[in-house]
Amino acid sequence: MSHARGFRLERGGVTSTYMQPVGTVVAFGTAPTNEVSRLDATALACDILGFGEDLFTRIKRAEGGSLLLLLAEAADDPALAAAAKASRILQLRGGGEAVLVLPAIPALPGSQARGKLQRAAQSTGACVVQPVAGASWADAVRCFVEPLAVFGLIGVDPREIHGLLSARSALLHRWQDASLDLSLRDAGEVLVSCRLRPSATLRQIDAAAQRVRSATGARLVLAGPEVNDGPSALAAVFLDPAPGRSAEAGSRT
Repeated sequence: MSHARGFRLERGGVTSTYMQPVGTVVAFGTAPTNEVSRLDATALACDILGFGEDLFTRIKRAEGGSLLLLLAEAADDPALAAAAKASRILQLRGGGEAVLVLPAIPALPGSQARGKLQRAAQSTGACVVQPVAGASWADAVRCFVEPLAVFGLIGVDPREIHGLLSARSALLHRWQDASLDLSLRDAGEVLVSCRLRPSATLRQIDAAAQRVRSATGARLVLAGPEVNDGPSALAAVFLDPAPGRSAEAGSRT
């Protein structure tokens, strides 16, 4: 089976052949902290920093992961400023691209709300991710980290994931969310993580690719990490092309 470069499966989970964690997850607030505490940090090769009065002290001692997942409990200016500060510190400590995950909203954002997402991306320098409907902070961690850290039927070049995460905005959907098909119509690029059970076949991956291709000609990055629970698939729909790259038809697996 294909797997992400640089990792191997052990009984205790996925371990890196170098010291940098795949992700550093920073939870700003009680709600995101409680949610991500249920994730298996060892299997994800992540450091998870939960909320507390000493959070920035711990951030200043942490090693920056190849991805920085910043989970905001609010979407206001103080929350964006705190996330941007954490990103700067962790990038000085070797961290990679920053992903700022906002609180979930119940329905697709309108044009004004999408404009706010894009402005937030520009002001923070992060890829700003808006979970929609049933999607969550933890789902964002799963969507971006699992393809890099977990074995599966389809491996993905890490550069494909990192290349998506510039200062831009994206909507995050669970696969069963009917509004995903509407989001896909406006896609610049799409990342789909098919979270496959051990008995899965390539037909499930083909079906996922077909759903995306039937709705958009945007470039598709497709991954298939093997997991035991949680959503069947997650889709990050990037609302604008990455800087310097126009939307492309076709997929990358």
